[in-house]
Amino acid sequence: MRNLMKEKSFYQRCVTACGPLWEQAAAHPFVAGLAAGTLTRRQMQHYLIQDGLYLRNYVRVCRTLAARAQTEEDRFLFEYSAKISEEAELGIQEQLFRQLRLAWVDEAPGPATTAYMEQESSAVEHNSELVGLAAAAPCTVLYAEVGRRLALMEKTADPNHPYRLWLDLYADPAVQNMAEQWIACLNRWAADKDEGEQAEAIQAFVVSMRCEIDFWQQAWKAGGVV
Repeated sequence: MRNLMKEKSFYQRCVTACGPLWEQAAAHPFVAGLAAGTLTRRQMQHYLIQDGLYLRNYVRVCRTLAARAQTEEDRFLFEYSAKISEEAELGIQEQLFRQLRLAWVDEAPGPATTAYMEQESSAVEHNSELVGLAAAAPCTVLYAEVGRRLALMEKTADPNHPYRLWLDLYADPAVQNMAEQWIACLNRWAADKDEGEQAEAIQAFVVSMRCEIDFWQQAWKAGGVV
């Protein structure tokens, strides 16, 4: 699996603009709990429910990006991304609920979930398609990076790891390749944009990265951890 942090150009400018946010998101205590398999039942329950709400909106975001794409290749990428979210990610969540014997609770979107959905939904309707893409990119590339990192840890190698399904999904070569394609697309779409439009897109990427941290933190605090 390639290290996504080694990619350059516009994507790297986005990551650089995040400062410490990228690492705070990739190494959040909730992520450490996923790696160790030590999250409380309430933390995992809350995370899966809220992530399900988020992903349903993300599917719409990806399909909007597909509609705005100028090439068949890019349209296919975003339709495929929507399919992965709709079938693989949401499917894994259902399996984890059963496997972990978690009870389904009807929850409204939490503050962090709402903020993230509003951020992406607004950005994807921006006059600049690059802004929409940049706002949506952190979800795909960050989860792939987390999946890559966790796959390298000895503690995640146990075939009976309680979150085996989650770990395997985001370390899967198909997900890693999809993230690389998002990065390549981000660089392509930025290539003919002026500095002002690029700056707006970079800011959208940074805001979404903050949303990722807030989303992890929301689930982390669900277990009573502050």
